Amino acid sequence: MPAAGALTLFLTIAPAQAEDLRVCLLEDDLPRAQRAEGSGFDHDLFREAAERLDRDFVPVWHPNAPPYSEIDDTDLPFAALLERGCDVVPSVPGQLALGRLAAEIDLGPPYYAAAFELYMPTVESLDWVRLPEAVANRKVAVRLQSLAHFAAQAAGLDWTSQPTAADVIGAVDDGRAAAALIFGPALASLGKDPVSAFEPPPGLRFNEHAAVRAGDALGDEVTRVLEDLRRDGTLERLAARHGIFRIEPFPTVSSPEAIRALGIGGP
Repeated sequence: MPAAGALTLFLTIAPAQAEDLRVCLLEDDLPRAQRAEGSGFDHDLFREAAERLDRDFVPVWHPNAPPYSEIDDTDLPFAALLERGCDVVPSVPGQLALGRLAAEIDLGPPYYAAAFELYMPTVESLDWVRLPEAVANRKVAVRLQSLAHFAAQAAGLDWTSQPTAADVIGAVDDGRAAAALIFGPALASLGKDPVSAFEPPPGLRFNEHAAVRAGDALGDEVTRVLEDLRRDGTLERLAARHGIFRIEPFPTVSSPEAIRALGIGGP
């Protein structure tokens, strides 16, 4: 018992609040993220990452830019990252995607891969070199003004350009085209499978990274936890759930030299 007249202070210590992990995501970017469903590969993967980092997962949603081209336009929310609106931008297809911001953003190691895939339901195996022969006198559907469009044109394929990914796949499914060359995540978002044994040339393939502000120690934490998620099979499980086709990063990826090797942009 305290002595008579003594003042006893009772202090209530509130538990420390967890830090947030604010992840910039596009509102309509299946299979990577979709605001309406609160789901997607990157959404669910970085929610798991936040839990393992003892942080609160906070998705920071951004509208998509008009999807005129997969290579000429980008809606990656780098401005929000640099203005501290979020801490991480997932699914960045390599250093070239950073452009003039390269000195301000750090990329972690790739955690999955994406490429322009071949959609040809009647074929199980086909390589890029044999594609012209396989589709001789028939159309190949491509997204208007995409890298696939330019590659098909350079390869001498009889192409038909379509305005959306759904239209590209529709051209094959209704017989207007024999095959489609389409970006893998867009194909997955439509619930379609690519030719499983197709190996895209280096100019048509990318490794996907998580981006943080240059010098931010969070980058090392994200790298560590993504590797943990890979080792314990969580990354593979989520990839399978959301239709991500390629987990292992490519040994070589698209570059100006690899794109020129396709015959795009001159020698």
